[in-house]
Amino acid sequence: AAEAEVKAMLAKAEDDQLERMLSSVQIDDHDIAAAVADYDNAKQVPLPPPAAPPTARKREAKAHKAPKWELPAEPKEIPTGEVVVSILGELYMFDAQTAVFTQVAAEVALTVIETGKYTYWMNVASDKRNYVAQLIEPEMNAVFNHDHRSLIWNYFEDSGKAYSFSVVSADDKHYEALHQGMTRAAYETLNRDPWHKVNVSSQDYLLDAGEEDNDMMDVPEDWDSDGEHGSDGEGESLAAQPLKPEVVEVSDDDDNTESEYEGESESDESESDGEDEEDESESGSESEEVEVKVESESEESESEAEAESDGEDEIDQIFRRAPVPDNVKTTLTAAAKAAADESSDEEDEDESDEESDDEDEEESSNVGAGGQGAKNSMLAVGYKHDRSFVVRGSRIGVFRHGENDDIEFDTTINRIDDTHGTEFTPSSVMLHEQDSSMVLQNRDRPHELYRMDLEYGKVVEEWKVHEDIPTVSIAPNTKYSQMTGDKTLVGLSHNMLYRIDPRVGGDNMVVQDELQSYTTKSHFTAAATTESGAIAVGSGKGEIRLFDRLGVRAKTTLPALGEAILGIDVTSDGRYVVATCKTYLLLIDTKLPSDPAGKTGFQKAFPQAQKPAPRRLQLRPEHVVYMAAPISFTPAKFNQSPDGNHSEKTIVTSTGPFVITWNLRRALGTGRGDAYHIKQYADVVVADNFRFGQDRSIVVTLPNDVQCVKRSQLAKPTRESLMIRTPTRTSLLSDRDDVVNAPF
Repeated sequence: AAEAEVKAMLAKAEDDQLERMLSSVQIDDHDIAAAVADYDNAKQVPLPPPAAPPTARKREAKAHKAPKWELPAEPKEIPTGEVVVSILGELYMFDAQTAVFTQVAAEVALTVIETGKYTYWMNVASDKRNYVAQLIEPEMNAVFNHDHRSLIWNYFEDSGKAYSFSVVSADDKHYEALHQGMTRAAYETLNRDPWHKVNVSSQDYLLDAGEEDNDMMDVPEDWDSDGEHGSDGEGESLAAQPLKPEVVEVSDDDDNTESEYEGESESDESESDGEDEEDESESGSESEEVEVKVESESEESESEAEAESDGEDEIDQIFRRAPVPDNVKTTLTAAAKAAADESSDEEDEDESDEESDDEDEEESSNVGAGGQGAKNSMLAVGYKHDRSFVVRGSRIGVFRHGENDDIEFDTTINRIDDTHGTEFTPSSVMLHEQDSSMVLQNRDRPHELYRMDLEYGKVVEEWKVHEDIPTVSIAPNTKYSQMTGDKTLVGLSHNMLYRIDPRVGGDNMVVQDELQSYTTKSHFTAAATTESGAIAVGSGKGEIRLFDRLGVRAKTTLPALGEAILGIDVTSDGRYVVATCKTYLLLIDTKLPSDPAGKTGFQKAFPQAQKPAPRRLQLRPEHVVYMAAPISFTPAKFNQSPDGNHSEKTIVTSTGPFVITWNLRRALGTGRGDAYHIKQYADVVVADNFRFGQDRSIVVTLPNDVQCVKRSQLAKPTRESLMIRTPTRTSLLSDRDDVVNAPF
């Protein structure tokens, strides 16, 4: 009872305290009105959804995870000037971590500004910030795609860091305005000539050349059954799945990645080939996916052929050079030659280092134009005797090809002197007269050529071509005349094309009846010949001329896209021409579309409205992000095939430390110029070419090394294969090898 009384007293005290508190509170009418309004608003707020299960919450958190990519710094200044074009679209940026394009802004304005005569800038901005202010130049590596109304390009910061952006135009009208405005700006920047002076058919040619095309070119009928480059119908399935600029994935398959420091076994290579074929067989289903993987070539025939070899090791050959023969003149001393005969495997590292130091001192006393500090610069692949020649300053290394597509050092021509005994470094070389001779150019004496007798290893003739005509480039009379005893060759000056006949003698070896001169500065840079002697000529302006013979004007002149032609090559039958520009290759089908006899542009001029649409072969801008450097291609080459039968089906070139090949059938049959294979090296590739008569092995020249790689070792681009790697050593050859064998 006492306990109950205590509880009652406490309850009464609490009630009295609460009553006193409430009586002291003052609430006016304004507070009441505000409380009522808050209550009414609260009733309109929907109840939160029920909590998701733990797995769903994890997926939702992952979907909303903040992106890892970083935008480049906002431009400090936005160029101003006359607006050429301004369009609306969505902005995407390639995320190197996830290998997809990610939306940056739902609406941006891309504006092309003329800031001065023939100077254009591109600005990209939204209402929130400025994203890009970029000078329009070839290093942008721009790719247009009409199907997706998109422009993809590269942007480089001052630090060298690379980005890849994409703008997807709001509609077709905006895309056409963007395409024409950018093409005009690029043309005027490079040609220093107004766009309105270009005729309509040439403008169409230029617009077509700058656009990624998913339409197929004609492919020779007898290629369809060629199992070497894929099965029938493969081209159709690839053509049906164009790359989408919004989301493009680079395969991150480490199994296809080549290591520069570890050999790859034959079984590894077969596995890689099998994965390539599997990717291609699934291409039909992949066409519906949002993320489209970069396709690779089929290497079926190479895999089968190499499986028949007797367990041949597939590792790239890092050539251990043999000692320099006694009958070859060299600066190496007898002691150095004797040291070369000793087995390096039997020497310990300390002894090898001491020997290297001693020999360095001996060789340094004979340093000339090709001595210490010289690097490998040029490559000439033999047409008859399975030899390759590498120019290193004023020296030439000779390498012998083996039966199993390997290569080994043969000898060294240690000093190049003219007939007066003056040492010089050649600016270009060309094998001649069944590989018994080599024709050399000296940049300091452009009116002369030099013939080196390769048996004796010295220059034996000096050809005074013409005192008024400086020769800038030379080419064989026909594509395979170097396999014959033909004495004459084709010469090229800045505005002349002519035949050189050394048998004439004297101070003028130009055959006047076979000279064609242009009054304007044509700036010719490179030439190539077909098996019948037709000539393709490229110029510094970017024009391509097709001649059926010497001494006449060109049958066909293709307009300049703007970039200079650095190199040019043509198939034996003249059907296809590949021209090398700094940031892309141009692949041109010269067959006249409406000619019943199947003539080419070498034989007959193209109708004004039917100029061939060139196919641009270029690296995808998102791949350049991984490569972290602007593109700079070496002259591209077809594989050589003197037997004909349309067997020239592969193109090789390089940029930086990467060797790249395109399958000609795939590029023509799918309309895609980005389906390439690639391999990274530990140093910059200075020259490359196929071994003569086939395309399964490639000779690769590095600044201080010569290697040979099987084409099947080149793989589709992956994140791992594209990212620049820092080698742990500058060379896989010992210092002793470098000194004794005169490194090439």
